[in-house]
Amino acid sequence: MIKKLRVFLKQPFPLEQPTLHLILSLCIVGLFVALFLVIFQPFNASDYVQEGRAWVLWGYGVVTMLALMFDNFILTRIFPGIFNETKWNLFRGICFQFWHIISVATANMLYAHCIGGKELGVISILDFFLTALAVGFFPITFSVLSVYIYLLKKYTESSREMNERIRAHENYAKKAAELSQNLIISSESGREKIELTAKDLLFIKSIDNYVEVYWTQHDQRKTTLLRSALKRIEEDLKAYPFLFRCHRTYLVNVNNISRITGNSHGYKLGFKGLEQLIPVSRHNSKKLNQLLK
Repeated sequence: MIKKLRVFLKQPFPLEQPTLHLILSLCIVGLFVALFLVIFQPFNASDYVQEGRAWVLWGYGVVTMLALMFDNFILTRIFPGIFNETKWNLFRGICFQFWHIISVATANMLYAHCIGGKELGVISILDFFLTALAVGFFPITFSVLSVYIYLLKKYTESSREMNERIRAHENYAKKAAELSQNLIISSESGREKIELTAKDLLFIKSIDNYVEVYWTQHDQRKTTLLRSALKRIEEDLKAYPFLFRCHRTYLVNVNNISRITGNSHGYKLGFKGLEQLIPVSRHNSKKLNQLLK
């Protein structure tokens, strides 16, 4: 049982969210906290209303929002090794949510002290943390697990559908025509270049100031290193719609994708003869689906 739980908690879980969506979510959380205090007036909140200081309750909502923004936009950049998308899993996701409880409780405790509502002491500190934990434990656990189940189901089902389309399009005339086109991939200086047909190009990977070009020649897998930014190569090859920037570090040939896997992190692309799987950024998932129709 413990072993199964350990395996389950190691399942991939998404870390990054679109910035605008994340900011909106945190603002909603802050608004919810403020409205909850104003409407239901728990924890002696009615005293502030009777004193004509209802603004104090709205302040708790603002402090909550700022604490969560600090966690998501600053803390994640201070400790990039911990907040690594490729290593992020269910266990880390749940722990991060509980960290939110600690940071929100700490911020609100300091806020309460500053406005004269609470004296700092062992009892008041324990009171803040235990209240925050009691309120947040079940909603946080439920929200993380529900998001995981939803994303896993979504990406697993859609990857199965796309794999069926890939198999159906293997002899598609348009695909055959696209694969016969000639491509030239050059270095930034133009002194080094690779000339090949589209059917031979698998994908291009960005590595700092260089790119690695993965291609085939007479069914042999080859890799060529060129000094260039991936963005420049993407611009040079923008006339070829089957070349897809699926991730900030990868440009792939959609017509040579042999399989797609899906989990709660999103999609990963496989190519014939290679064990390496290429990640697809979640904001590019919809475009991938369209390209494979």
